[in-house]
Amino acid sequence: MKGKLIVFEGPEGCGKTTKAKMVYNFFKKKNKKVVLLREPGGIKISEQIRKIILNPKNKNMCALTELLLYEAARAQLVCEKIKPLLKKGYIVLMDRFYLATTVYQGYGRGISKKIIDYLNNLVTQNIKPDLTIIYDVSRKEALKRLSEREKKDRIEQESSSFHNKIRRGYLKEGKLINAVIIKTDGKSASEVFDITKKVLFRVIKWQ
Repeated sequence: MKGKLIVFEGPEGCGKTTKAKMVYNFFKKKNKKVVLLREPGGIKISEQIRKIILNPKNKNMCALTELLLYEAARAQLVCEKIKPLLKKGYIVLMDRFYLATTVYQGYGRGISKKIIDYLNNLVTQNIKPDLTIIYDVSRKEALKRLSEREKKDRIEQESSSFHNKIRRGYLKEGKLINAVIIKTDGKSASEVFDITKKVLFRVIKWQ
């Protein structure tokens, strides 16, 4: 692969989507070949699956159904976008990737990590990120940020117990894969972005 795959992860309300967009705009100004994609979603088929997964009305969705829907959306995104773009030398920025499934469906839903790892490897065609950045946020701060949103999706509406598992999962898994963990509590968006840029410089030369 000629390109670079950079993944932004973290619990709900951590600010990863905002930072991913800031990084995207930064690279565009540097005239880099860059694209920003999200999971689940990023392309038509995967966005349709996203609506099913996150619809608050789908309260009876079982854990295995949820897992397979996420993997299906990812499989299409890898096949249609990620793999071709990396071959063309693009910097591919991902707002979540397979680590989210390890954490949400593993730590959150209790599905076997062995099963999740198998499916993740299958649908990603063994594509690995060049860099994973995890934005850590306390549950208290996350709730404060989420309270500003008009609507909450099915995952955001989960219990604090569920979201505490997610945070612990990210911190544990992040250390195992040598992800960069950036704490966001008490920091402004610009401060976190400055830290992010320093991390990115180790992987991508933008000057």
